[in-house]
Amino acid sequence: MRPFRVLIVDDDLILNFANCETLKDCGFDVVGVHCAAAALEAVGRAIDFSALVTDIDLGAGADGFEVARRARAANPHLPVVYISGTAEARFRSEGVDRSEFLQKPVRPCEIVEALRRAFRRKPRRAPGN
Repeated sequence: MRPFRVLIVDDDLILNFANCETLKDCGFDVVGVHCAAAALEAVGRAIDFSALVTDIDLGAGADGFEVARRARAANPHLPVVYISGTAEARFRSEGVDRSEFLQKPVRPCEIVEALRRAFRRKPRRAPGN
């Protein structure tokens, strides 16, 4: 069985590296990128991701919500862990199927636990299905 492949998006290179290394140590296959453009490119290449971990504020261009929206266009039940330092982002992420929100500062082990919770959640069925 292959490990879960996780796309991590964070424009803070040090945090990105630390989070990637922790997830690798926990057995995840990790692809880390530093901006929305690189994340959208990875998603566009149809890499089979098992989950997405994304900061909300990624600087210029698309934000983490847009990255998640595009990733879920290809994989509607993709678990997503949103990370942000603002309370507004928490409200925007509430109710999003198979998602978790973590308030900064975040320890890498919290990301691992959030991923595990998101993986355990069953996808909601679309209305009419």
